[in-house]
Amino acid sequence: MAGSTKSYKSKTAGVGTGFPPWSRAVLAPVVLLLGKQEVFAKRAIAMLRREAMTLAESAGDFEPPEVTELDASSYEAGSLAQLLSPSLFGGKPLVVVSGLEGGSALLLDDLAAYLESLTGASGGAGGRGASGAAASRGASRDGDATAGGDPEAYLVLWHGGGVRGKKVLDLVKGLAGGAGGRGASGASVAAASRGASRDGGKGPWAAIYSCDDLKRRDEKLKFLTTEGTRLGRKLEPAAANALVDALGEEFGELVAVTDQLLETAGNMDCPLRLDDVQVYLKGRVETTGFDIADAAVVGDVSGALAKLRHALGIGVAPVVIVAAMAMKIRQLLQLAAPPSRLVQETGLLADVKPMNDWMARKIRPLLGRWDDARLGRALRAVSVADAQVKGGSRDAEYALEAMILEVCRCARK
Repeated sequence: MAGSTKSYKSKTAGVGTGFPPWSRAVLAPVVLLLGKQEVFAKRAIAMLRREAMTLAESAGDFEPPEVTELDASSYEAGSLAQLLSPSLFGGKPLVVVSGLEGGSALLLDDLAAYLESLTGASGGAGGRGASGAAASRGASRDGDATAGGDPEAYLVLWHGGGVRGKKVLDLVKGLAGGAGGRGASGASVAAASRGASRDGGKGPWAAIYSCDDLKRRDEKLKFLTTEGTRLGRKLEPAAANALVDALGEEFGELVAVTDQLLETAGNMDCPLRLDDVQVYLKGRVETTGFDIADAAVVGDVSGALAKLRHALGIGVAPVVIVAAMAMKIRQLLQLAAPPSRLVQETGLLADVKPMNDWMARKIRPLLGRWDDARLGRALRAVSVADAQVKGGSRDAEYALEAMILEVCRCARK
């Protein structure tokens, strides 16, 4: 228990660090998904729904279990008790509550009452029974939990983060105490969800899983590899890198596009190739200031100007384009070793954070095109353009073109 307290009681109560990952989620009387990544939460919920259907079929139920998804923000008092009531002919109902971090007070109260009734049935949390408030709402009625063990419903909660709903989270944690405070995982939860591991109601009545977002580039690349395995088609490393470069800031879109390409693009008997990805991206990825800067610092005049026209056409602000160019020059300066007197005098690197390894690997091959004099000229061009697009010139487009042409001239070997 103590080992999980630190990770659970963080400033954002929904952080799932320290809990089993969403991919290992299996049914328990109460399942809590912690973390803001919608892709993972939705997949976990879909897995749990399929398991509920399978369990009902194997139990010989006359009807499939009723699955209900509650809107946490527009909940009507008393609805939970009705939805968790078992049907006469169907399997255990499955109630899914998403967006618990934004749940109404009425929903949180009813959830707390229901969980307190389970706490009393399981003998957890110091043996507390249902509170008077719980009983008054009818949450501790005989149908919710039998004296010997299982409740007659499954409840899945998704909490994206934050402190709202802390009482509910703490109650789930108490119910998960039979597995070291983190919920059981793997086979132990699978057994527990069927009542197999409970002795007189003692055991893991709840399981907690992490749906944390993927922050690092290597994590996203690894996930795309697993997507290929799941869908039965590999990705070439270059294809995966191109997808992360283009769409990595929006993980949901990255996954959706990757899955679409794996299932439809190129020769389906071969791995997904970089060419397949580029055909798709060429027609739908918007040009950014960074795309323009990438072309300019390698001396690609036509490419940089074409990207500039595209960016201006879709509404990218001139100041954003100049800022991207300035950042690219700063990255070149940051990797220049040893720093020249020009760099030291400008102070441009004073507030620059350490560069990520993957970015450094991308920038370092460009250094052969640049020396102190060329970097100095590029800096002056960026500085002039910055002043002009901020009101120093009536023709911001001309100022941008002049900056790009000068940077391209500096970059040519």
